Amino acid sequence: MLFNIWVTQDCNLSCKYCYEKKKRKRYMSLEEADAVIAFILKYQTDKTNQVNFHGGEPLLNWDVIEYIVKQINHSSLKKGRFRFSFTTNGILLTNDVLRFSKENDVLISVSIDGKPETHNKNRVDMSGKDTYHMVEECLRRLDESGINYEIRMTYNAKTISELACNVKFLLENFNCSCLRWAPDYFDCGWNEEKVQIFIKQYRSIMEYQKKLKKEQAEKIAVLNIDNFNKLGRCCGGITEMNIDTGGDLYPCTFACGKEAFLIGNIKDGPDIERINRVYGTMQKSYPRCETCQNKDYCIGNRCKMINYMEDTCCGNTYIENLCRLSNAEITLLREQWML
Repeated sequence: MLFNIWVTQDCNLSCKYCYEKKKRKRYMSLEEADAVIAFILKYQTDKTNQVNFHGGEPLLNWDVIEYIVKQINHSSLKKGRFRFSFTTNGILLTNDVLRFSKENDVLISVSIDGKPETHNKNRVDMSGKDTYHMVEECLRRLDESGINYEIRMTYNAKTISELACNVKFLLENFNCSCLRWAPDYFDCGWNEEKVQIFIKQYRSIMEYQKKLKKEQAEKIAVLNIDNFNKLGRCCGGITEMNIDTGGDLYPCTFACGKEAFLIGNIKDGPDIERINRVYGTMQKSYPRCETCQNKDYCIGNRCKMINYMEDTCCGNTYIENLCRLSNAEITLLREQWML
């Protein structure tokens, strides 16, 4: 079971591509955390349970993260294995956070978009100032600590031409265990010209990967054959629960806060009728995807939240961008692995 816990909706940065445009000064309290812990222990599996702390910037509410990890790890009601993780912009990654994370095997993922000039185009603080130097300091301390950590990049139409050199920069300057990247699908700047640049950048990364030693090459998660699988049906609300700061339950991070996808709360538990209704929607097929050879690998076909977002949030921009970029990426991976 995967539990995503939104410990805060607040953030200390003002990234230009952030999909959480409306930041609310809402923080989960320790009392609310007790209810979350009780819910998790009730609905845990006897195998592996993943608990991911989400935001906003989750480290703004570090006391609650630390409390939840301690309480679950020491609970007599724990049946299965628990893994903990959080994604952070790195600015609040103190020595105390590093020590606790290392002692409790908490996976840390740090958001950085590459070289200083690329990172600072989008990832700025509340006053619009650059943040690269602060994130770099965080990564240096992570390297010195010996903690395994991941790097997560975001690119958009303005920075796609720098993707390959940013991948190379990060791998050669930091000792992360894994490097992932993802596009900003909401960027209105994507067009066919930018997609062709995307394809050239991917091919450049593929060539670079072939020259690396195996240990380094395998850090590039996006191009790893083990991550190229048929996606299957979405099971949000069944094998995944998202708990917002107020204790409401949603099937996925994109759905959080959207009334149409509310599936219960931690006090009363999941609402089976609502889950069945949402799950039924998730299983519907897109007519536009039926003839696509990549439909079984594409998140656009799997995720029915996209239709909701297309109809209510951003017109056709998101779905068209996702279709273009996903098809290009899947086609390139088929070429690389001759699938």
